Amino acid sequence: MQTLINLAHLDFLSEEVEINGVPMILTHIYSEYPRYEWVDASGEGVACVDDVARAALVYLNHYAVTRDRRALDKARRALNFVRYMQADDGEFYNFVTDRAGTINRTGITSYKSLDWWAMRGLWALARGYAIFKQADPVYAAELREAYLRTERALRNSIPESDIGKKIKVHGFDVPAWLPGGAADRTSIAVMALAEYYRAEPNEDTAALLTTLADGIAAFQLGGPGDYPFAMHPDTINAPGFWHAWGSHQAQALALAGRVMQRQDWIDSAAREARTFFAWQLAAGLIKEIGVMPVREGQIAYGVNTLVQAFMNLYHATNDPAYARMAGLAASWFFGNNFAQAPMYDPQTGRGHDGIDAALRVNLNAGAESTVEALMALQSVTAVPEAARYLNYKAKSHATGWQIIEAESGTEVAGKPIYGRRGWTGEANMSNGRYYELRSGDAIEIAFDAPADGEYWLYTSHMRRAPLKPELRIEATPAQNVTVDARFDEPSWSSAPRVSVNRPDQILRGAQFWQGPDKDSFDVRAMWDADKLYLAIEVRDSLPGLDGSVGPSGEDAVWVYLDGRGDGNRLSAKFTLGHTDKGAIAWDWRTGFWLPKAELAWRSTTGGYVYEAAIPWASLGVREAKPGQRMGIEVGRGVGGNSFMDLSGRDPDSASNLVPLVLVVRAGQAELPRANPRLETPAPHAVAFSVVINGDAAFTVAQAISPDRDYLWLDRVNSEPLKLKRGPNTLRVSYAGSDPNRAALVDAFLLSPVIIRREFIGPNDEQLTLRYDMRAGTLAWDE
Repeated sequence: MQTLINLAHLDFLSEEVEINGVPMILTHIYSEYPRYEWVDASGEGVACVDDVARAALVYLNHYAVTRDRRALDKARRALNFVRYMQADDGEFYNFVTDRAGTINRTGITSYKSLDWWAMRGLWALARGYAIFKQADPVYAAELREAYLRTERALRNSIPESDIGKKIKVHGFDVPAWLPGGAADRTSIAVMALAEYYRAEPNEDTAALLTTLADGIAAFQLGGPGDYPFAMHPDTINAPGFWHAWGSHQAQALALAGRVMQRQDWIDSAAREARTFFAWQLAAGLIKEIGVMPVREGQIAYGVNTLVQAFMNLYHATNDPAYARMAGLAASWFFGNNFAQAPMYDPQTGRGHDGIDAALRVNLNAGAESTVEALMALQSVTAVPEAARYLNYKAKSHATGWQIIEAESGTEVAGKPIYGRRGWTGEANMSNGRYYELRSGDAIEIAFDAPADGEYWLYTSHMRRAPLKPELRIEATPAQNVTVDARFDEPSWSSAPRVSVNRPDQILRGAQFWQGPDKDSFDVRAMWDADKLYLAIEVRDSLPGLDGSVGPSGEDAVWVYLDGRGDGNRLSAKFTLGHTDKGAIAWDWRTGFWLPKAELAWRSTTGGYVYEAAIPWASLGVREAKPGQRMGIEVGRGVGGNSFMDLSGRDPDSASNLVPLVLVVRAGQAELPRANPRLETPAPHAVAFSVVINGDAAFTVAQAISPDRDYLWLDRVNSEPLKLKRGPNTLRVSYAGSDPNRAALVDAFLLSPVIIRREFIGPNDEQLTLRYDMRAGTLAWDE
C-alpha cells in the first residue's frame, strides 16, 4: 500500500530556496487546475508556516517508514523555514511575501503570535527533534532549542490562577485555562508536547501537557442522542460548535493518553469517536455542526482529523474497530463521498481542494489538501486492517438525517415574523432564515418521512436569556471639535454617555474580567454632515497590552457599524489603536488604514482615551441626516481571548448591533421604553409547541439561558416517534406564558433512531453500519 504515497506534487509545491544562506523550502499555497502551477495567496504571501510545518511532518513520516534520505533533506529544509519564522520570544510569524524571505509582520493571518501557525510550527519542531535525534544529533539540538523557546512561551501564556478553574457559559462548566479558549488550536499544542515528551521525557513538558490535555478532556458535552453528541467543541465561547478542519481534540487526547499512560484521556477520545464520529460514518460525513449539520464544503483537512483520531485510538487501545473506522473514513479520498469522486490521485500525488454544495469537486490541488491527504494515507496504509477499507463505497450517499426548514412552512395563524440571519456569533441559522412566533402565531410545515420507523425530532431554536436593559447611542451634533483626546468642547458635554461595565456585556472570557473599576469603558458619539465623532474612555487593568490583532497596535478598541441600520450586514469594521508613531485606525474590511480618519490617544490614570473623527464615506455611509438610525458596536478585550462590548453579543453579526441614532439634541430620539432587568423567568415563559400529524404534541421551553440568547439543538420527543413513510406535518405555535415575548424557531432535524448505511467493497464485499442514536453504539456487520 506504500505505492499510494506519492510525494511528487508536494515536491513540486515545495520550492527549494536559500534565505540568508540557509537552505529552505517554500511550500506554495495554491495550485490551480488544469495546469497546476504555483499560485500565491493574494495579500498574504507565497508560503506560510501553516503549510510548510505540515509538509515537514509528511516528509518526516515518510523518512521514518522508508529511510529515504531525500525526504529527510526536504524535512530539514522545511524545519529551517519554520525556525526562520520563529521570533526570539518563541512566537511565530506565518507568511513570507517573496522568495527572499521577507516576512509579513502585520497581516491578520501572519502577525507574531501563538496562533494556529505557531502551534503547527511547534508540532513540526517536536516531531523533527524526535527523528533527527537519531539521524543528526547536532541538528536535533538546534531543533530542541527552538522547540523549547515556544514551549516556554506557551507555558507563560497561561495564568497559573486559571489552571483548574471552571467558568459558566450557557450554564455549562467549561475550562478557563485553555489558551485563547480554543480547544481545537490547543489540541495541536498537546500533540507537539506529546511528541516531544515521548522523545525527551521531562517534568516541565509533562506538567504543561497534563494541564492542556486535562482542559480538552474536561470540555466534552452531550451524549448519545443528546446534542452536541459527546463531541469536544472547538471553543469555550461556542459550546455547540464543531468544524471538521482543525478539530484534533480526540486525536490529541488519544496520542497524549498513550504517551502519558492516562486512560481517562483515551476514554474521552473514545467517547467522541464512538458517538459523534461513528454517527458521521453511518449518517454521512459533515463539514461542521453548529447547530445543524452541514455536509457541503468538505475538505481533506476535515476528513483527516477523523482518520487521525481513529488511528491514534487504534494505537492507544489495540482495538481493530478503530482501524476499520479509520480506513472507512479515509475511503473519502477514493470516491466514497457525496460527490462520488476521487479526492486524491495516487498517480500524481495531488489532493483536491474540496466538494461544494453543488456536488462539484474543486480540482485545484493546494498545499493543505495535498498534505492532509498524504498524512491520512500514511497513517492508514501502515495498518492492513485499516487499509482494506480504502476502496469501500456507500451504496447511497443520502444523509442519514433530514433538515426541515421552518421557513418552508405556511403561516396559518396570527402574523409570524419571517426573518433572515446567518452567523449568530457562535452558530449558524440553518439556510439563513427563521420564523419568530408571538402569542397567537402558528405555522404548518409539510415534510416527507423517508421510511416507516422510529425517529428523533430535534429543533434548532433560540434559547432565551432574561431581558436586559435596552441600550441606544444618541449621536448629538458636533460643533468646532478639535480631535485631541481632551473632550473639552461644549458639544461633548451634551453627548449622552453609554457605559460597558456589567458582566452580561461580556461576550467571552469572563474569567479575565477584573470588575468595572478596572475593566470598563464609556462611549459617546456626535455627528455632522461629514463625519462621525467618537469619544471612548477606557479603564484598563492591563494598559499597553498588545491585543494580538496584528496591525491594530496596542490598546485596541473595536468599532462596528451598520450604516443602513437594517441588521443585514456591516458597512465598517475597524480598530482604534496606538503605536509609538501615534493613534491609528485599521480597516479590517479592506486590510488597510481607514481613509482620512482623525485620531488622538491619551493615557489617563488607570486607563486611556480615544477621540476619533471619521468621514461617513470611509464608513460606507452615503448621507447622514437627523433622525437617521444605524447600528453600532464598540468593544475591547480584557485579557486572553476575551471580548466585552455594548450588547454582550457577537458584533460580526450586524443584527446584534445596538441602535445609533443621529439626533439634533439629546433625548429627542423616539426610543422604546427601556426593559427593566427582570428576574430569571420560568422556562416556559417563552416556549413553542410542536404538534405532529395533528396528534403527538410537545412543548419546547426557550427561557432557559442563564447568560445570553443562543442557538441550540434540543430533542423535541423524549421517546421515539413512530412515523409512516410519506407526507407528514408539523404545526408549530407560540406556547409561552409571557405574551410579550417571542419564540425564534430556526429548523427541525429528523433522524432515524437507528441509522443504517450499506457499503460495497472492491470485490463485492458487503458491509452494513447501524448506528443506534439511543445507545450511542455502532454495529459493524460484514
